[in-house]
Amino acid sequence: MTPDRARHELHSLADLVGPLTGAADAATPPGGEAACAAVAAIDRPGAEPVIAHGGVTAAFAADGAPLPAGSPEITEVRPDTLFDLASVTKVVTALVAATMIQDGLLDPEAPVAEQVDSPHPEISARHLLTHSSGLPPVMPLWQLDGTREERLAAIARSALDAPPGTAHSYSCIGFILLGTLLEQLAGAPLPELARDRVLAPCGARGAGWWPSPAAAASAAATEHQEWTGRGLVRGTVHDETAWALGGVGNAGVFATAEDVLAIGRALVGRAPAPVLTAPVRTLLITDQLPAGAETGAPWRQGFGLRIGQETAPGRLLPRLVGHPGFTGTSLLADPDTGAVATLLSNRVHPHRSRFTIDRSRRELARLLAA
Repeated sequence: MTPDRARHELHSLADLVGPLTGAADAATPPGGEAACAAVAAIDRPGAEPVIAHGGVTAAFAADGAPLPAGSPEITEVRPDTLFDLASVTKVVTALVAATMIQDGLLDPEAPVAEQVDSPHPEISARHLLTHSSGLPPVMPLWQLDGTREERLAAIARSALDAPPGTAHSYSCIGFILLGTLLEQLAGAPLPELARDRVLAPCGARGAGWWPSPAAAASAAATEHQEWTGRGLVRGTVHDETAWALGGVGNAGVFATAEDVLAIGRALVGRAPAPVLTAPVRTLLITDQLPAGAETGAPWRQGFGLRIGQETAPGRLLPRLVGHPGFTGTSLLADPDTGAVATLLSNRVHPHRSRFTIDRSRRELARLLAA
């Protein structure tokens, strides 16, 4: 990339981040496009990553009122600020599964019930990775008494909404069961598998499920959760079900923008490792849904990744792959060019209905494909 192109991309990302973080105040209407903290980055082959950042890591009290200036919760966003990736975690889980398929440890067509106690012998890892298992989208496990093992058993026993393989229905519960399956097959906890198989090899060494106390204290704050008794959630996973279980496959990874770019490079084959074969990578970056299965959206579904990204409502770039996260995060990759991008924000602060970042996600996709 030429110096002029790099300057142009930096200005473009700054134009994305500046309005986003500048709009995060009490005057912004509910549902407005804003987040008090944001980092955006693009990484292209042969060039240094371009990163723009802005805002503060916390800005609002539980009632939505602005925090007073000088409040200890308020710290300036930096390029290395940690964000809760939410469902971008599913990309990490899918990459772990891909390495295990390549190593012969995971047969995507084998019944999950061969390894996990389940009354649904029809469900395979393919179904879990493509959200076609029929498992429910979510379960309020934080409201259930019992141990982690008992809560995981409740997931495996949950009733199906549709026969496996017949319909696409986005399911966090399915990815939690997938993580359990990977743990059974490899004999290690999912966070350890992810660290050893994906995060450390690709260079995302700052990413993981449990930040250190110092890192957690300066992470981007997410939501005030009175219903879970946690108050302001910061440095621990926002997703209530993932919080109730710990170390699961649907959500929970914290990372910096550089970490997310490293994960993206693993998707497009630019990371030092893991090195995936073409057939295994194809499972991730091409449509894997059975004939007739629809997502209900313009994008299609690979193993853990959404295939195609919108640049405007109804306008799709089919070659881009990636995944969004509920907290206000995104990872995008272009397998054709090897370019990757991320937008990290905390749009759920102070409450999940307060802000959106839909236009910013579309703008990032447009910039990546430019």
